Amino acid sequence: MTVECLKPCTRPIVVLSVGLSMMFGVVSPSWAEDSVKVGMVGPLTGAFASMGQSQVSGAEMRADELNTAGGRAKISLLSEDDNSDCNQSANATVKLITQGKVTAIIGADNSPCALAMVPLTQRYKVPQFTFGIGSAITQQGSHYVFRVAPAAPQQAKALAAFVVNTLHKKRIAVMYSDDEYGASMANGMKQGLSALGMEPVASEVFPRSDQDFTGTLSTIKRAEPDALFTTGSYTASALIAKQAKQLGLNVQILGDTGNATPKYAELGGSAVEGAVLVQPFAPTDPNPKIQDFVTKFKAKYNRVPDGWSAEIYDVIGMISDAVAASGKVDSESVRAYVAAFTPEKPYQGVLGAWSFDAKGDATFPLKFIQIKDGQNVLLGP
Repeated sequence: MTVECLKPCTRPIVVLSVGLSMMFGVVSPSWAEDSVKVGMVGPLTGAFASMGQSQVSGAEMRADELNTAGGRAKISLLSEDDNSDCNQSANATVKLITQGKVTAIIGADNSPCALAMVPLTQRYKVPQFTFGIGSAITQQGSHYVFRVAPAAPQQAKALAAFVVNTLHKKRIAVMYSDDEYGASMANGMKQGLSALGMEPVASEVFPRSDQDFTGTLSTIKRAEPDALFTTGSYTASALIAKQAKQLGLNVQILGDTGNATPKYAELGGSAVEGAVLVQPFAPTDPNPKIQDFVTKFKAKYNRVPDGWSAEIYDVIGMISDAVAASGKVDSESVRAYVAAFTPEKPYQGVLGAWSFDAKGDATFPLKFIQIKDGQNVLLGP
């Protein structure tokens, strides 16, 4: 692919163009004067690369559609690989804003890295869209950050209610990573159980880089849970499920949106078969709008989309609509346009009716899915 390198350049800004694969596209190094430059920061390499690739795929697909249709400013996507390193996320943010002259930024994928970007996007007054779900991301007083995924407490509380009331599990154990993401999710699950007059039978934290969970799982096994909620990363959650099975810990596996990626099912194999996850998107949802999106995505990328692709697909639509409504390519206009989405006047996207609260947290319907034969199958509304 062609890379547009802005001097001084230590890590290249990858420019993704219309109708071309994100990994193999050949693009023009020049940007149209009226183009809407959207920066993306996320892991295109490393352990969480599937998240970054989902982000880029969703953005690229919607940009292709809008640019092909014409009649409005073209979308130019500028992508930076942060390899899930928060220092790289911060550096990429400054580069995309000061050198790439982006109108908006999407990222980062990981909650700690998204949090590191918040003071920068606030300083430069550039709207930031992230599906990092750590609670603190939208609690920094910034008017320029929008969480385009269900906040950790929101989804964990919903999952707790579903597990207790629908799956009839009464003894839930919690395992979470020692970072903002894991803590936010674990607290949400505990709050959800508390609202039902319950508490976890075990709650254990693990270092994010751990790969051997047998000691912690042995402790949890002694608590005799009938369900295990794991949160932190899809790689860790898949390993936990496999090691739990090896220890004879036969429980209902539970997970958050981070585990809804196909990579989780691929890495976990039979150990995650039957796992129940909370997610705003299910590729088996019969909704015609979702099925049209799934069909187009599979035709373009030869794989089933996940919720991250759907979320960012909608975000590119919001940004384009904001520019069309104001008639100018301007970061402040995009921020104001998106901030005005309310339950009464929402943005209608693939994921349904979007709105944002005063802190920038999105609201849209949550669904529950179960992994069956390695696929995410819709369970509930």
